[in-house]
Amino acid sequence: MAFTILGVGVLFFVAYDVYATILDARSQAGPLSETLNRNVWRVARWVGFRLSRPRRHRILNFVGPLLLPTLIIIYLILLISGFALIYYPRMPAQFNVPGGASTPTWAESIYFSGTSLTTLGFGDITPRTVQMRLVALIEAATGFGLISLAVTYLLSVYGALEHKRVVALSIYHQSDEGANVASLISYYFIGGRFHGLDASLRAAARDLQSLNESHVEHPIIHYFHPFQVYKSLPRVLFLTLETCSVIQSCLDEETYAELRQHPEVRTLAATGRHVLVAMVEALNLETLTRRRKELKFEEARRWKARYDQTFDQLIAAGISTRRERHAGYEDYRAQREEWEAKLYRLAGHLGYDWDEITGDRDLQYAADEEMEQPRP
Repeated sequence: MAFTILGVGVLFFVAYDVYATILDARSQAGPLSETLNRNVWRVARWVGFRLSRPRRHRILNFVGPLLLPTLIIIYLILLISGFALIYYPRMPAQFNVPGGASTPTWAESIYFSGTSLTTLGFGDITPRTVQMRLVALIEAATGFGLISLAVTYLLSVYGALEHKRVVALSIYHQSDEGANVASLISYYFIGGRFHGLDASLRAAARDLQSLNESHVEHPIIHYFHPFQVYKSLPRVLFLTLETCSVIQSCLDEETYAELRQHPEVRTLAATGRHVLVAMVEALNLETLTRRRKELKFEEARRWKARYDQTFDQLIAAGISTRRERHAGYEDYRAQREEWEAKLYRLAGHLGYDWDEITGDRDLQYAADEEMEQPRP
């Protein structure tokens, strides 16, 4: 009886984990898959951050694709073991076993369970009683259902990843193939006025919402680490939030009053902050002990350098900027303070250095194979 209860418990545990991970759209997977994902990622990050950047990205790039088949294999092993625990005390009394064995063996229970779950059914061991035939039938249906769900889940995950890459590449090309927000804004400035910037911001907000839903429905996407940093979620979030901050702090208040207060700008900023908070909460990063090794004056100096660089690039593009530059910087700084700490934690957890995401050392640095280190 104890074996049967244990076996049923294992089966219910697997069923719940499959439901929570694959069928239930929420920001956290089942206990088994969540534990597997977090621990494997923790080990991979620990190893990766002790290597050079290119090697770290290559190692972390393997984690996501390996987690999916590993999880399915664990499910199969647990299901085979769970059903075997049900068969074991009834083997061979309620089964036709070759050789006429009189005592139950674990090997035969595992063997019959495995052939039933995978629907191989060699026929050398067969159940005698109606109860065991029904259990074997349920096991075969369970195996078929798990494989079908796994294939469907796999296709959904890779479909979401493809959409994520498309969104990231679109923003990447608009930002001068780097992290240059001034180039992204100037991209829409033609003939002394902006053309299509509001539509682009609207599309960016919609894409961010879509990416957020993909991460909620498929938490394993967190652990798919793009080797090219410009395809990563932290870079996408940085560019969208930075774009809103620059529009509201750098552009001239009179010339571009409508754009600065445009609903699409406010919507994109709110969406970016919402997605960032959702990612931080989903990954439990609020209590992260790692802190930025940077003094306040160094942080302010970095922000000021970034602001001045962007400000000058906008002027060079012919875009009217704020007359009171210092006041604009104070607005910019206030907005950066709202989201940078969270994004910093998210980027570090996902395996990226902060200057990779922001381009503070080099706006064109994208950590790809053509450019392994920022320019001096």
